[in-house]
Amino acid sequence: MDTERPNHYLIGWSLTLPDHAQGCSLSGNLADLASLLDRFASGSGRITPRVRGSRLGADVRAKLEEAVETVEASSDSTLSSDDLLVFGNGCYAVGRHEDASRAYLTILKDEPDNSDARFNLGLAYLRLRNPEDAVREFTDLLEQHPLMAEAFYQRGNGNDDLGELNQALADYSRAIELNPEFVHAMYNRGILLAQAGRHEEAVAQFDRVNDIQPDISNTYLNRGASLDELGLHDEALSSYTRATELNPENSLALFNRARTNYYLGNLNEALTDYSEVIQLTPDDAEAFNNRGLTYDALGDYENAIEDFDAALILRPSFAEAYSNRGAVLEVVGDLAAALKDYQFSLDADPELASAHYNLARLYSRNGDVASCLKHIDQVLQIEPQWAEDVAHDEHLKWALDMRNLRGDKGEHDNSEG
Repeated sequence: MDTERPNHYLIGWSLTLPDHAQGCSLSGNLADLASLLDRFASGSGRITPRVRGSRLGADVRAKLEEAVETVEASSDSTLSSDDLLVFGNGCYAVGRHEDASRAYLTILKDEPDNSDARFNLGLAYLRLRNPEDAVREFTDLLEQHPLMAEAFYQRGNGNDDLGELNQALADYSRAIELNPEFVHAMYNRGILLAQAGRHEEAVAQFDRVNDIQPDISNTYLNRGASLDELGLHDEALSSYTRATELNPENSLALFNRARTNYYLGNLNEALTDYSEVIQLTPDDAEAFNNRGLTYDALGDYENAIEDFDAALILRPSFAEAYSNRGAVLEVVGDLAAALKDYQFSLDADPELASAHYNLARLYSRNGDVASCLKHIDQVLQIEPQWAEDVAHDEHLKWALDMRNLRGDKGEHDNSEG
């Protein structure tokens, strides 16, 4: 394997002794750091990544930071490979990923077959949002150790970050072949299957995760999302409910359950869930918008308008919220304000078909056939599948009939001429 490093790699790392630290015991300090890493963090050898979303406690992080700084202050020579690995892992644990990378690169310069250093370097590159280099490191590692399931998994993460969906799926699949109970690889594979629209396979993959580790809230969340895509809404609701039982603060599960309940006509249940989402995440403009739609469906127009107002305060360019507020204002008879909201909506998103639709209906009510037809044409250009809805809308049908009558008259006049 070629051990030459391209120019964009970080340079190597060595520690030198400041004058004031001549009497410190480096070996003891490294032992202390290694002990902390093995007890509280990701280990002093090959890193065992923490579960995504987990965090070091503030007290543990402070101890690790102090231990790393003490090692830095007490080194009087270039460290051995084993010592550099401990120091690099300490830097990695406290978020100093560039320093960690330098330590691992120094090891690999002298020991290109050091698999722990190469694995850890790949992880550091992932943390540095440098997936291309991460993929290369894990690929080099797999040439040495072709049965390392964790390396396939981490290369899959890098390929996922690069947008290489098929490569990532292949890596996760191989990791699972090598370790049939590799939950993290299964979970990520399920996510990518769902992204690819392969929802039946995604549900099966999430079911397998639940068989092995049934206490992951987000597995049920994502399983529910795929069930929704398959039209299995009642099953989706059950999955979202299980997600919220495992984690009552899973706002995404609550949001999805609310959306599905709204779709099924369970408006009071949707209202309750959206309210919980807003309590958990009060800056969620989508939740305010959707709760506004729910209030609208329940005929509570005052609260609907208040929620659309809140959504627009949080996101001033929220085209859908303008359009939705306009629709409610139209219902309560404030046509001038509704017209302004529809126009604001299209200023924010000229391709928002629902705003064109609403505006066409409003112009129809005002007798402005030309403007109505203009926005109908926009609707059908953006969403051609809405043609049947347009044709059967009593507010729009007469405008289309007028166009047809004018067309017939024009043809008749031309034939007589």
